[in-house]
Amino acid sequence: MTFLNTWAIAFTALAPVIVLLYLLKLKRRPLPVSTLLFWQRVLQENRRRAFFQKLRQLFSLLLHLAIFALLLAALGKPVWDRLVHDGASTVLILDARARMQALDGGETRFAKARRSAAAYLGQASARRQMAILSLDAAPRVISPFTADEHALRENLDALAVTDAAGDLAAARQLAEDLLASRTGTKQIVVFTGGGAQDNVAITRLAARPMLASRQTSEVLIELRNFGRTPARGNVELSFDGRALDVKPFDLAPGARKIEVSPSVPRKSVGARGWLTARLDAADALAADNVAYAVLPAPPVRRVLLVSRGNFFLEKLLAADQGVSFELLGPDAFKPELAAKFEVVIFDNCPVEGFDFANPRANFLFLRQTPFASAPETIEQPLITDLDEGHPALRMVNLQNVTVIRAASMPLPADTDGWRWQAPIRSFDHPLLITGEKAGRRLAALAFDVAESDLPLRVSFPLLIANTIEWLAGDTAETSRAFTAGETIALGAGETLWTEPQTKFVRDVKPNPARLAHDFFQPLANGFYLLQQAAGSRWIAVNTFSEAESNLRAEAATPFAETAPPALSFALRAGWPPWIYLALAAFALFTFEWWLFHRRRTE
Repeated sequence: MTFLNTWAIAFTALAPVIVLLYLLKLKRRPLPVSTLLFWQRVLQENRRRAFFQKLRQLFSLLLHLAIFALLLAALGKPVWDRLVHDGASTVLILDARARMQALDGGETRFAKARRSAAAYLGQASARRQMAILSLDAAPRVISPFTADEHALRENLDALAVTDAAGDLAAARQLAEDLLASRTGTKQIVVFTGGGAQDNVAITRLAARPMLASRQTSEVLIELRNFGRTPARGNVELSFDGRALDVKPFDLAPGARKIEVSPSVPRKSVGARGWLTARLDAADALAADNVAYAVLPAPPVRRVLLVSRGNFFLEKLLAADQGVSFELLGPDAFKPELAAKFEVVIFDNCPVEGFDFANPRANFLFLRQTPFASAPETIEQPLITDLDEGHPALRMVNLQNVTVIRAASMPLPADTDGWRWQAPIRSFDHPLLITGEKAGRRLAALAFDVAESDLPLRVSFPLLIANTIEWLAGDTAETSRAFTAGETIALGAGETLWTEPQTKFVRDVKPNPARLAHDFFQPLANGFYLLQQAAGSRWIAVNTFSEAESNLRAEAATPFAETAPPALSFALRAGWPPWIYLALAAFALFTFEWWLFHRRRTE
């Protein structure tokens, strides 16, 4: 055994003081009594207590000295290994990955591991310096090598479990790198979770807009049963804090289930689009029972309608929540106004001097177009060819649509950077011409919608909405899911709130002092607000790691690894040796007190 606090030896000088106090003659207080019959023995004992008189009971003094010796030994902080004479360096690795949130006997694995690590810190001294590493997304040095037990405990208490996945081998490698330059005995102690447990997890949650409609989305949910027994329950979906759907599940041991639901509405303008999936299963790990996703916001298109009046078109644009339009008469339109809108629609208005070389916006022409056309019209044209792969005709059915008359438009040649197509034809006559050039787009419909039954069909709003989306560039906001611990690189002018949001409230007031400007590594699941020059949007962070959700993996890993055999007893017991010495001193003191009251000692 080696004592780390050698300065405690100086207190051995107090041993003679204990002997002197024991031999010190007691000063009696005089008191008149009625008889001395019962006081003869007391008087005899008083005569025997001369200052340096022969001891009456040596056992009593030995008990006192034994208690003092145990306390002195505890103060010296003994350790069992004899190698610390050359110095010792110990690296403690505390596992803070998502799997450490699992409950084990009513307490999380992380709480147990941290308590075991705290007990181990009692062995820190000038000859046994310790360092602390934390393992989450990547190993991090929490405390460098030091003999200050107080500083080590403060750093250990400040640690918290995360939702990130990590690699234990990387933490061991970092510990070995830290020990490479140290001399003397080198040790690595790993505090992690143990014990196989059943668990059901959401391993994926994603949402995307449906091709048929911008106002709806489809959601993909993947569930996994990592247990050895069947799992049954429900998945509850909520949208912006409101209950949306409940889906039952029944998973065999080790089974996986993927379900795609097309019934989730897209978020309306001004909403957040928070989609939350929650399992009602009661298992060991609650962190993977909740998943988050963001439904991309449908952009609001700025549209200018130049028309003398079109009831169907005006009502259609007013009813579309993804469109903000203004109405102008042909006489009030000026070419410089086009740059303020994403799409400009000319409804059967004369178009003169259109600049194909430098268009100022994206245009949709109805009936009257800037293309040269024959003076004669096509009477009652039949729609014979339809390019269903064109974005403007997505999910559009024009079968049996009646058109009274249409302009005769030739398909222009691909010149000056323009590429032209005719997605709708009546034999050799294009009824719809579309073109692209350097980010600008143009579409021309050869007939007036008022001279057809198209406004009375479901295909009318689809055709106009698809055409506007295609003309505007289909710049819908994309939503990407991040995993906890993944580094998010922020561009110029971007900031990210570092406080995750998990509960939907109307007014979000993050702390302005907690902003990330360059890089950020989220370690907790939830929604984070990303602010950009063009506006703000939410991003979702999840664990989504089968290695973390599978609580049967790494089940054989004990709380401490690579510790010397002589230290394993103290670590398993949970207390350093000095505590046992202090307890022994207390027990001996209690025994001496009992003997004293039994008149067996002095």
